[in-house]
Amino acid sequence: MGELGWARCLDNVADILRRGAWYPVVEETGDGHLVVSVRDERVRLSRHDVRVRPDAPTHWSVVVRTGVLRPTLGGRGMEVVTTYAVCPHCHERQDFSGKPDTMICRRCGRTSSVDWSETC
Repeated sequence: MGELGWARCLDNVADILRRGAWYPVVEETGDGHLVVSVRDERVRLSRHDVRVRPDAPTHWSVVVRTGVLRPTLGGRGMEVVTTYAVCPHCHERQDFSGKPDTMICRRCGRTSSVDWSETC
């Protein structure tokens, strides 16, 4: 999978795909759409609603919650979480503190660098 590239949603379609996660493109249609694989399901999206890259992701994506996407509310002395990272391998969302160079995924256990060059 991923021979046609990898796609991630732009902010205007964050309700369709997980923000910050890259999905393999399995088909390009002649009418300006891409089909991506999401948990073994095919999801058809307008090419205008996604960013495409040729290679599989290798870095954590940093996502900043904005607008109607409310931050996770803290409780009893906990801070409000407005930023999280998405694992490039299993798409797990994970909170973090500071500005780490690498992170270990709680779900899949893989260690990867964090992409600080842009946020989603």
